[in-house]
Amino acid sequence: MKLIKSFRDRFIDRQGGFGLNELLGIAAALIIAAFIIIPSMQDFAESLMEGLGRWWENTITNRIFPTSV
Repeated sequence: MKLIKSFRDRFIDRQGGFGLNELLGIAAALIIAAFIIIPSMQDFAESLMEGLGRWWENTITNRIFPTSV
């Protein structure tokens, strides 16, 4: 019970900022990140790894070390 009162005193009832509106804003930002930013990061990571794989095959394997394979 003391934890709830402490949380309420620090974040919800405080007039100096970081109240309920700020908590709702943070929650909204996390929800937006989960639906928009994170999937696009996955696409970016996939294209980056494919590009690095092609670069490794075309440059490193074929040009720098062509006789070692």
